[in-house]
Amino acid sequence: MGRILLSILCSVIFASNLWAAERLLYAIRHESLQRYPDIVNTKIYSLDPDGKENRLIFTDENAPIKLLAKRGMPGHPGEVLVSGKTRIFAHAVEKRLNPGRWYASKASVYELSADGSSGFRKVFDVLGDQSLAEIFVNPDGIRIGYLNDLGQEKFIFIHETRTGKLLHKIDVSPVFLDCFASNIGWLPDGDRLFFSLDTADAHTTSEESYKKVGAYIIKGDGTGLVKLPENLILFPQKEGFQRAIDTAPQFIGGLPGGALIFRDFRSQKGQRGILSFIYEVDPMTKSKKEIPLKAAKGLRWFKVSPTGKYIAFTEKISSKEGRYEWVEHLWVKDLAVGEEKRLFTLDNRPFKGCHLGVFGWMETL
Repeated sequence: MGRILLSILCSVIFASNLWAAERLLYAIRHESLQRYPDIVNTKIYSLDPDGKENRLIFTDENAPIKLLAKRGMPGHPGEVLVSGKTRIFAHAVEKRLNPGRWYASKASVYELSADGSSGFRKVFDVLGDQSLAEIFVNPDGIRIGYLNDLGQEKFIFIHETRTGKLLHKIDVSPVFLDCFASNIGWLPDGDRLFFSLDTADAHTTSEESYKKVGAYIIKGDGTGLVKLPENLILFPQKEGFQRAIDTAPQFIGGLPGGALIFRDFRSQKGQRGILSFIYEVDPMTKSKKEIPLKAAKGLRWFKVSPTGKYIAFTEKISSKEGRYEWVEHLWVKDLAVGEEKRLFTLDNRPFKGCHLGVFGWMETL
């Protein structure tokens, strides 16, 4: 009996260590203060979920490579920075190629050091015709993927991160049609991908494409595609509120226990403004539960930690004095106990050319 109790105690201690071992990763991108700004540098930070320790772990300021931004959006770090377990990956290019505001040509995926040395290694050259809008890595950091066009068709490319070998090239053109992925990533099992499809302007969207809008799950080898039923993912509206958009909720990710997390928008009847909220969906029982948040406007960068204990997000509050002035708060919600903390604030008043992006979590054991 003593050995059993000792084993249970050790398991509890080990589990608590796992909870404490996760660190949030965020980036601040600095751009030049000119009409058509160039990216000056990107700094990556590691933040303890309790907010007690905030460390600079990588910068490309003096490196021969430049971390790129989402295609055509130099101010937004996050979609082309990802983390898996103890590894960080980025879409980047050699500075000698003069990438400027953003790099229209194909670039490469690099693994970045997280020890403050600003070391890096090139993993592979990107396949396809365009610069990337996002990359995504599985929880163990051993497979990395991205969407790209190739000969007018859209593909998901999956690479192995140790050697850069291409594992799968998945033709998703019949699924996407004229839609785009508003969010894409890996579920906690490390085998399945999730993504949300949305439509662009009406004049660029076929009637058939509107039927494709929704939330999907697909295996990393391209098999097992499933579109989740609308009645499963839609959250029932509270009295006095209504949905503020006519597209599907955005698929954010999942929890290790199997629950799926979505984000949607609502408005209060008789009031102006659009409010964000997030909620869990249990695909087995079809039950739904809202995750209460202290903030509701200007929310972005929802990132679930690998253990499922935390979810991080930012709140952007625009200044009344200027269109390009704002304050961004970084929040972390402890899903296990319900606590919510504001851990960091980026004050862009007056505008300093800084942009905040949350891109993942890192295991520090």
